[in-house]
Amino acid sequence: MWDNICMSIAHSSRAANLLGAVATGLVDRFREAGDWSDSARAALVQLADHPGLTVEGLRRRMGLTHSATVRMVTQLEAQGQVRRGASAHDRRAVALRLTPAGMATADGLLAQRGAVLADALSVLSPTERRLLEGLLDRVLDQLPDSADRATTICRLCDLRACPQSRCPVERSYLRHLDP
Repeated sequence: MWDNICMSIAHSSRAANLLGAVATGLVDRFREAGDWSDSARAALVQLADHPGLTVEGLRRRMGLTHSATVRMVTQLEAQGQVRRGASAHDRRAVALRLTPAGMATADGLLAQRGAVLADALSVLSPTERRLLEGLLDRVLDQLPDSADRATTICRLCDLRACPQSRCPVERSYLRHLDP
């Protein structure tokens, strides 16, 4: 019995280690695909999906401090990627929108991410991909431990590939909002 427990722990540790290595390798490949910081990539993707997001809304989705978010937005604005404007919901807040150049950059970032992921999955058969999709759905469903954490997990997601109606993180987010 002890041998079975040890084998189970070793197998589980190896699976966790393999998953960690895949995650690290994919992040490294994505970083190599362009010159943008991780935060700038996520901000551009988030603003493409949520035009008019406030600095506070962006901060929460990114998991950054307010001052770090403001600095990043200022840099993106100086690069012609983002423009600030009045919020439709709160006169005290600043709404953020991508410029046409920012939208093109966000589209390019999603295309780069998609290419990296497609290349990684190319070794799997269609049946294996469906199996992996189901397993990842289950892992992602339980991954967030709060509504705020749920919003940061999908900060680089392509909503066209995984709409909110099918998103396991979105389902988890809704559970955390209404316990």
